[in-house]
Amino acid sequence: MPTVAYYTLGCKVNQYETEQIRVALENAGFQTVPFGSKADVYVINTCTVTKAADAKSRAAVRKAGRLNRDAFIVVTGCYAELEPETVSRIDRVDLVVGNREKENIPKLIVANFSSRNSQYRESAANEAGFASVSQTADRVRPRIRTRAIVKVQDGCDHFCTYCVVPFARPDVQSRPLVEIIDEVKALVDCGYKEIVLAGIRLGSYEAGKSRLPDLIAEVAGVAGVERIRLSSIEPWEVDDLLLDVMRLPKVCRHLHIPLQSGDDTILARMNRPYSAEQYLSLVNLIREKIPGVGITTDVMVGFPGESELAFENTCEVVWRAQFSRLHVFRYSVRPRTLASSMPDQIPERAKTQRAAKLINIGRESAKSFAQNWIGRTLDVLAETRVAVGKDEKTSCAKMLPCEGAMVLKGFSDNYIEVHFLGRSGVTGKIVPVRILDVDDLGRAIGEMEKICS
Repeated sequence: MPTVAYYTLGCKVNQYETEQIRVALENAGFQTVPFGSKADVYVINTCTVTKAADAKSRAAVRKAGRLNRDAFIVVTGCYAELEPETVSRIDRVDLVVGNREKENIPKLIVANFSSRNSQYRESAANEAGFASVSQTADRVRPRIRTRAIVKVQDGCDHFCTYCVVPFARPDVQSRPLVEIIDEVKALVDCGYKEIVLAGIRLGSYEAGKSRLPDLIAEVAGVAGVERIRLSSIEPWEVDDLLLDVMRLPKVCRHLHIPLQSGDDTILARMNRPYSAEQYLSLVNLIREKIPGVGITTDVMVGFPGESELAFENTCEVVWRAQFSRLHVFRYSVRPRTLASSMPDQIPERAKTQRAAKLINIGRESAKSFAQNWIGRTLDVLAETRVAVGKDEKTSCAKMLPCEGAMVLKGFSDNYIEVHFLGRSGVTGKIVPVRILDVDDLGRAIGEMEKICS
């Protein structure tokens, strides 16, 4: 049986597309092995959102070539879409596939093995199409994890001046609602409790007369779905209809809304269609409508022309917004974008210093948000076991009270990371956890009730 390994960089949409390739190839007779082991085929699904992502993509390709000099290496994703010639020049790359042709990867791999290996049946090519889980659940089941990503939308046409994604994924399209619901039902049958709705511009979802709030309501109506989480959504796409549907019991009290900058001049240069005060007003509205909501964000430092005053304005907005989690990016020059040719580029040293300051503010904000829940109970989706002794603050790292007790990690519906004392058999389940403390990284510490029977 031929083997295949995968390496995925970047967004949840990339993760979803890799999973579709995996399912198709396993249906065609391939065995999935971990990336880092010797395989017959390597599929590297790349990202190009920053220079660092480009470098990581190239490093993954080179590693695959070292792991097996005779392997068939396929490179796809946004970096492959925009820089196919650069990727094809990397030693031992056999196939470069852009995003538009990604769904053909399984058949291309099968065809390669049919020609190389007479023992591999050529008829498998007919079974290696890109298919949703609902079409393949009777053969290969998805890997059981605790949450499933479902891509509902693809493409962006907004063209923020720093962002290369609209060049890599220009085709804006939404999947039919019925198709998405069928996939969700199949995922529930496979044991998933949480469904993550993902898209490059999730808030622009529109299929016929259905928009994102309609889709969320339909998914909430699927028996067996316990949680619905949204991936990133732009501020101008959060409206009253969305906030109303987010009050449904199954919908997680969490929104990831990129801020990017808290300075109006920089926002305008970025082509972000809102002001800092408009963003803060939106945050306040969300908190009024959804008590206990966790709001997370992305912030960029070092955008061309960002003065010290502009950076301090961003720091002030981050403090006022009190985000429950903050992801800080240093501006990275991207070819094709308007910002790449803007004057007043910021030195890397200044970017690093500004990023460090914002990260510290973000940690304090996350810690403050989590501390609000001390003494209260949160429903946590138990995901993985934590090795006792490596979890530096968890009070659960004391002597375990009984056989079967263990330290687990998961997330609350409002996206607080929780480390808690639990018991075997609850991984993949949503369990009530009483919050006892919060560590310096903003992680909540707690314990389940009735750990020992």
